[in-house]
Amino acid sequence: MRHERGMTLIELSVTIAIAGVLITLALVNFQDSISRQRENEAVRELWSFALRARQRAVATNQPVRLVVEAGVPMQDGTQRTVARWERLTCDNAWNNDSCPRAACVNTTCRATPACCDEVGPELVLPRTMNAAAVHGLCYLPGTGRAARPGNLGCMQGLLGDTAALNAAAPGNLRVDFTSGRARSLLMVEPVTGLVNLLDCDSQEAVARPVAECAN
Repeated sequence: MRHERGMTLIELSVTIAIAGVLITLALVNFQDSISRQRENEAVRELWSFALRARQRAVATNQPVRLVVEAGVPMQDGTQRTVARWERLTCDNAWNNDSCPRAACVNTTCRATPACCDEVGPELVLPRTMNAAAVHGLCYLPGTGRAARPGNLGCMQGLLGDTAALNAAAPGNLRVDFTSGRARSLLMVEPVTGLVNLLDCDSQEAVARPVAECAN
């Protein structure tokens, strides 16, 4: 009678090792997929924040800015980078040039809550995402025009200065990633403040190259 040979210990060990490698690769790919999804969702949420900030600036006749703050304490004891929009308090409700208050020009509303009449929801950014270029993007009262000055002052006292407003045009704001994901751009139209999102690996970016995608 013919007897079938079972697996030897070496063959079993090799099989288990191969299975372990395959499982590890599958888990890595799964985790990469989840991380990429979170990055995509965060970029689009940041885009929606910009659109909402513009809408609030027009509706309330107050400046609304986007802030991206690092080192914000979380409930689990960690510190993360958080983005949100802030509607700024004015010294004089009848004069937009008084917005924001002088004490609020170089601080966020997290540090000084009295500087804001309203704040938006918080977006905890993935650790692989760098949106520092968006920090300070401001929508001006009434017009919704976009400006990104060198501080958080939202063009205080300069709303009637056309040259200053033109010089403060935001242009294309970069959102970078350390994960290998292609850069995204918030493309801000300076006069209307309308924002478009461009992923630098999209067909649109390939068909119509943008300098910020190449640099």
